[in-house]
Amino acid sequence: MAKETADKPTPRKTIVALHGAGVTGAVWGGIVPHLLDFSFRALTFPGHDPRVEGEPLQDISGMAGWVREKITDSAPGSVVLLGHSMGALVALEAASSPAVGGIALLGAGAKMPVNEALLTAARDNPTEAAGMIAKWGVDAAHPQAGAVRTVLSGFMAGTSPAAVGADLAACNGYENGEAAAKAVKCPALILAGAHDKMVPAKASAALAELMEQGDLRVLADCGHMAMLERPLEAANEIKPFVMGLL
Repeated sequence: MAKETADKPTPRKTIVALHGAGVTGAVWGGIVPHLLDFSFRALTFPGHDPRVEGEPLQDISGMAGWVREKITDSAPGSVVLLGHSMGALVALEAASSPAVGGIALLGAGAKMPVNEALLTAARDNPTEAAGMIAKWGVDAAHPQAGAVRTVLSGFMAGTSPAAVGADLAACNGYENGEAAAKAVKCPALILAGAHDKMVPAKASAALAELMEQGDLRVLADCGHMAMLERPLEAANEIKPFVMGLL
């Protein structure tokens, strides 16, 4: 019996991807082809897809509880949470689930204060807010900056308008980042864009320092939207990290 237990294969890791503010799980489409060694499950938070009933969750804690419910039947340590921006905050909070064996965070800081003008626009004019995010979120020096901004704007245009304001308000109001980061016991990969204007790389570095097993990697020539701007480069960091957890 002991030999059978020892020879039992390790469950295949499943990457559960958590999107950022004002988009849906579809935003991960460009990175999926580079991570085919793993199961990949992109979640869309309630209230974001107009085709699905439900209201946007109002805070990061509530989103994390929703994620924990989604992975509660997964084998212990079999899930890697991949979170971008707002989704990274959610991953920090949800990392306590026994199912989680690692977290990978893109464009993340322990705190994510939101520009007051952006908060106002998100509440009153989501289309204007989407334009601001597209402008600030993509590295202006990217050789295809215009195309990336168009793609990002398309994702935001397909999201329920109420979700944009709710998401940004949730990020702005989140105060538990430092405590959540210190509580993370599993390995953590933190990917920062060298030219990120929304969550500067120094904020990601500070987040990594708070964790027992935080590993910071900086993507050159990249802004806040690594999965759209540099999907291959981001995947090349994520893949060995997840493989190392097997």
